[in-house]
Amino acid sequence: MDGKVYDLLEKLYVEVQGMQTEVRDIKETMTTKDDLKDFATKDDLKDFATKDDLKDFATKDDLKDFATKDDLKDFATKDDLKDFATKDDLKDFATKDDLKDFATKDDLKDFATKDDLKDFATKDDIKNLATKDDINMLADELHAEIQTVYDELVELRNDLSTMEMLTTKNAYDIAKLKAIR
Repeated sequence: MDGKVYDLLEKLYVEVQGMQTEVRDIKETMTTKDDLKDFATKDDLKDFATKDDLKDFATKDDLKDFATKDDLKDFATKDDLKDFATKDDLKDFATKDDLKDFATKDDLKDFATKDDLKDFATKDDIKNLATKDDINMLADELHAEIQTVYDELVELRNDLSTMEMLTTKNAYDIAKLKAIR
């Protein structure tokens, strides 16, 4: 009988050791909040321009068909034209007044180019990153698993205490029977 109890205790000990190893392995492979501290959050990105923010800005490609000041250097000024051309003759030419609302290269120097945007993270780049909610959900699941293992261990301890009491009572009964003989 003692051998069976010992075997049962040994199996129980091996099982508990295995569970402890599994819990330790899970803890070692979990991502911690500290591991995520160098990743950009949505809050970190709020001051950056999005592609949607840039849709109303003129690009270099948009400006290729517009005249620059340099393009106008060979055109006649109003003074040059007063002796040669009439207003009707000039109806298709752009005046300086026509160009006042167009952006110059100097006006564009502070705007981001497409090349400036190539190193920024897009929403597609960050969609596979773990969120705080994912980490919290994993932590909750792990907590529930550990609580279940703990509850089972407490129940096993109670069963082991009951077995010890029964074994002690059986040993006492055997001793009484031997004394009676």
